Amino acid sequence: MKITVVTVCYQAENTIEETIQSVLAQEYQDMEYLIIDGKSTDRTMEIVRQYANDARVRVISEKDTGLYNAMNKGSREAQGDYIIFLNSGDIFADKNVLADMAPHLIKDIVFGNVVRRFKNREILEKYPGKQVVLWLLLQGKMMSHQVIFTKTTVMRRYGFDETYKITADYDFLVRVRRDKCSMQYVDRTVSIVENCEGISSVPANLEQMRKEDDRSLKRNFPGYYYLLKPVKYVARKRKRSQQ
Repeated sequence: MKITVVTVCYQAENTIEETIQSVLAQEYQDMEYLIIDGKSTDRTMEIVRQYANDARVRVISEKDTGLYNAMNKGSREAQGDYIIFLNSGDIFADKNVLADMAPHLIKDIVFGNVVRRFKNREILEKYPGKQVVLWLLLQGKMMSHQVIFTKTTVMRRYGFDETYKITADYDFLVRVRRDKCSMQYVDRTVSIVENCEGISSVPANLEQMRKEDDRSLKRNFPGYYYLLKPVKYVARKRKRSQQ
């Protein structure tokens, strides 16, 4: 079972090396590592080139139109049976993650646990079961994409809708859940994710995220969307008044 790990990066000189070392430290051998760079002008590529001679590593550095455009590029280039995205600055929980998850890679989507790392604390999140996934999506939440192993054929079929600038990964999960793609939860911590930065962690992006989430939910689960619309309106209005 070949696994493709994809890291999308741009101007990531401060974070890229930790991620690369985490991936290349994996004990699982049947792996390829794609680094998709957006034509960085800092030291990112200087650091990446230090690891480019590793037979598992393939590097693409060229202009793209954003995060999800680069992730779609990674999907098209992937040669593995399954694909997982690990952002620059994020790391695997330990060196045995891929070896432990590989035997479970049968369903379309296989996912584990994540540790979210904030400035002053770490939080372990678990997502047991498909119903939990749907409940998260209805709330505008999702499993971290850094813990999701997706069949490469499924990833290419659905892809990331690049009209969503912040939450295309959420929309991807909504669509595969709508179409009842098979899913399996594994109680294993996969990744440690940096939650201090990133487009979805910026408070100024909150309203745009909500609009995109609502658009995806309305398209794919209209019944749930209209049922939850008044509840979300009240909850969001209350939250704004408390800020």
